[in-house]
Amino acid sequence: MKKYVISLLLAFTMLTLPLAASAHPVPDLARRGSVTVTMLYREKPVSGGSLNAYKVGCVHEGNGNYSFVPVSALQDRISEFKDIQSPELADTLAKYVGQKKLTPVTMRPVTIGKNGTAAFSDLELGLYLVVQETAAPGYGKAAPFLVSVPYLHNGEYIYDVKPVPKTDLEREVTPTKPPSSGGGGRLPQTGQLWWPVPVLICAGLFSMVMGLIRRRKAEDET
Repeated sequence: MKKYVISLLLAFTMLTLPLAASAHPVPDLARRGSVTVTMLYREKPVSGGSLNAYKVGCVHEGNGNYSFVPVSALQDRISEFKDIQSPELADTLAKYVGQKKLTPVTMRPVTIGKNGTAAFSDLELGLYLVVQETAAPGYGKAAPFLVSVPYLHNGEYIYDVKPVPKTDLEREVTPTKPPSSGGGGRLPQTGQLWWPVPVLICAGLFSMVMGLIRRRKAEDET
């Protein structure tokens, strides 16, 4: 009877182990991933400008749990990532990346295409900081943001990540310039010119006087 009970317990254990394992997904550390960013303004794609991506975190496994730890170049500035979704953390890391002169994942910034996307492919697993280097004409820069490669979604790890910046792009407002005065610091001439009026009046009076003088001479001669 005891052997029968032990056999049932063993059978139950063998059946439940796969279920327990499936409830805790494990990333494939041998895989590589990608990040395709889409830039939007009022839900419409915006082309132009460029992006850089920097690896700021490595995958760390501890007791079956996976997290990110700062890359060695940043460990003297930040010891751990508390909230990788924090905009403040992204801003802080953007400053550290500049101070430490970290190398981006591509040799040159990636240009944002006509469909508003910029892709970074063949990436090692890790935490990446995306920074907009140049803005699209007429728009401001998007704030730096963090992307996890891979990220866990509905119990499944996604290796090809397609994020959209949390902060929507903003249109730049260009100040309206005053009309050019044509140089010399003078205001442009508008309306009717008044300086010829007194000249014409004087000319008219002079003509009348001359006419009267000629008329008087003519009368005297007769």
